[in-house]
Amino acid sequence: MACNVYSSIKRPGVSSAHIERVVTKTLATLKRQGTDVSVHTVGEARMKRLNTMFRGIDRPTDVLSFPTQDTPSEVLEGDAGDVFLCPSYIRRQAKRFGVTFKEEINRMLVHGVLHLHGFDHVTKKQAKQMFALQESILDELS
Repeated sequence: MACNVYSSIKRPGVSSAHIERVVTKTLATLKRQGTDVSVHTVGEARMKRLNTMFRGIDRPTDVLSFPTQDTPSEVLEGDAGDVFLCPSYIRRQAKRFGVTFKEEINRMLVHGVLHLHGFDHVTKKQAKQMFALQESILDELS
C-alpha cells in the first residue's frame, strides 16, 4: 500500500505522516491494504473548480474522491484513486460542528477513502452503512 500525499497549499494544517496513518488504518479496516491512494490538499479556488467541473456545484466543498476503477468496491490492489481535501473549508466546518480540526480532517479522509472503495450515501440504507463504518474507523483512530 502506498499513500502519496500532495499539497498545493503552503500550510495544510495536517502532516503527510498523519494523512498516511489515517489512510492506512482505513484501508486495513476495509482489507484493502494492497491498494494505493493519493491524497491532495488544495485551496478553496481549486476545490471549487473541481466541484463545479465534476459535480456541477459551483462552490468549494470539504472532500472529493475520484476512483480510478468503474467498480471501486472490487479494487483489491493497485491504484484506488485520488482524494482531494480542502483544509480551510474543513477548518470552518469543524467550528460549525463543534469538533476539532483534527477530528474533522480525519472524518473527511476516512469518508474520501470509503468513496474510493465503493461506499456511498445516496440512499438511507447506503448512508447508514457508510456512516456507521466511518465512525467506527474514527473511534479506532482515537
